[in-house]
Amino acid sequence: MTTPDIFADPPVLRTERLVLRQITESDGEALFGIFADDEVTEHYAWDTFTRVEQGHELAARTAGQFRQREAIRWGLLLPGSARIIGTCGYTRWVQDSHFAILGYDLARDYWRRGLMSEAVAAVLRLGFEQMALHRVEATVMAGNTASAAVLGRAGFRREGVMRERALKRGEFRDVWMFGLTRADWTT
Repeated sequence: MTTPDIFADPPVLRTERLVLRQITESDGEALFGIFADDEVTEHYAWDTFTRVEQGHELAARTAGQFRQREAIRWGLLLPGSARIIGTCGYTRWVQDSHFAILGYDLARDYWRRGLMSEAVAAVLRLGFEQMALHRVEATVMAGNTASAAVLGRAGFRREGVMRERALKRGEFRDVWMFGLTRADWTT
């Protein structure tokens, strides 16, 4: 699959327990449901959603980034369901540099089941095997050990700390930087 093929016909990815399909504008209400939870947004640079319009705005922005060929993010669904329970994908894709930034989130009801590890593995497989990625980065707000563990299981290495990088609830917080190269992924 070449880069234009991905944008012309976004792939549906499947894992043992998930179906991953492109985020669309119709996912706004489900995104609101995910990000209206203080525990989900505890380690995010943005505040908890308080209005359903915020979910619709995020869905529209995500779909727009795909149309602009800047990013691709999948909605996570349980087989047989139409409502997304999380997202995973490349929030930025610099095609000329063979580089992307990975992002993901999951509704709290589905935490601690290994679902995000499955989704990340599928997205990385597509990135390295079909999108010609050489490097993938991810950032995690310091203290988010669950997210750091997901990245560790996928082979990412913690490469450093960006001190006081994120402002959250009036406090500057450190952000951990993780990286994964093609060589790391294949070994």
